[in-house]
Amino acid sequence: MSSNTQKIGAFRLTSLVTGNLIGSGVFLLPVSLAAFGSISILGWMVTSVGAILLALIFAGLSQQLPKTGGPYVYVREAFGYNVGFYVCWGYWMMSWMSNSSLLAGALGYLTMLVGNFDKDTAIIIEIAILLTITSFNLLGIKTTGAGELVVTTLKILPLIMIPVFGLTVIDFDNLMLFNDSGKSVPAAINAVAFLTLWGFVGLETGTVPAGQVTNPKKNVPLATIAGTLIAAIVYVFGTIVILGVLPHADLIASKAPYADAASIIFGGTQWGSFFALAAVVCCIGTLNGWTMIVGRMPQAAAAEGLFPKAFAKTNRYGTPYFGIIISSMLSIPFILMSVQDNLIEQFNFVMEVSVTLILVVYLLCVLAYIKLCCLKGGLKWHRMALGVLALTFVLWALWAASLKMVALSFCVVLLGIPMHIWLRFKKSHLINT
Repeated sequence: MSSNTQKIGAFRLTSLVTGNLIGSGVFLLPVSLAAFGSISILGWMVTSVGAILLALIFAGLSQQLPKTGGPYVYVREAFGYNVGFYVCWGYWMMSWMSNSSLLAGALGYLTMLVGNFDKDTAIIIEIAILLTITSFNLLGIKTTGAGELVVTTLKILPLIMIPVFGLTVIDFDNLMLFNDSGKSVPAAINAVAFLTLWGFVGLETGTVPAGQVTNPKKNVPLATIAGTLIAAIVYVFGTIVILGVLPHADLIASKAPYADAASIIFGGTQWGSFFALAAVVCCIGTLNGWTMIVGRMPQAAAAEGLFPKAFAKTNRYGTPYFGIIISSMLSIPFILMSVQDNLIEQFNFVMEVSVTLILVVYLLCVLAYIKLCCLKGGLKWHRMALGVLALTFVLWALWAASLKMVALSFCVVLLGIPMHIWLRFKKSHLINT
């Protein structure tokens, strides 16, 4: 729909970006990073700077091309339809695959409230949450955006409480273990930075539904930059407090580090339960935001014949219902695989594949930014500086990724070849007839 009845403004879009960034990562990453020691704080700072550079890149791109589709639109405009297809394919695959980690995070914190579940019960709960969020997203972006604004507010407030009150009870002896990885400092920072990048996957999500945003040339850049800054502040200060409050051995063994830290900071297990509930809300809210996004990039590609036509269909609320429903259904096999005894190991695997995939997308978007700036008005020095710095960061992050993860990410992209060939054949056949 073109009317403002199915469009969202700056506040809701900022809550979408913030909500998509602050999900399972903020609650589970402290455990993954515990093995490195307090050097992980430095890793967060490095990736925060890189994420802000990327946010500025996407802000610039969204001002040039304020259309639904985000990264797909930018890369397609700069490098053509073939490259655009594979960016859309890789991003779409990453989106619904990583949703299983959000459900795993919600389940991990839910066990703190009601106890452990057997595997069959865990699967039923995760699928029930997935189907509920999917149904809610079919009601349109304005309804979904309103829900995301409420949920983001509810989860940001507890996350702010931890660093504000936790800074007064930090045991600095817990921070003395700087590098426990057995690696050199540069190697440890590389490893930590790659893990912490998971926390910033989604900084570009405000650009994806740009066609359903009021005044997108202003509001999309504002939401992208503001959401990334909010997430960076929460991550850095939250990590300092978690590492400073929880003893190293307790943090490594924790399934819910924020809840465990809250029990120490505020005293009593009831606070732990409160933060466990906040974490469940946080993960479900992020799932809601990503479900909103997952159908809209292929919608833009389908409108141009690069994805099956079904992805372009919308219901009476302007929602690309087919893309959302099929993406949720594809998440179910990953849910079945993720319900394992070692939650952190499963979380790390999905996270590493998703991060590597999104880095490839970011690389192409940075190159698209540089090319489009050259084509439209010349590449001024500040834009050149931004492009070079962002490009350096992305290349460094890809170098920090393991060869295995890079290979897996390219395998995921290559899975789109049959669809691409089929769509090109279908299009040429229609032209010939």
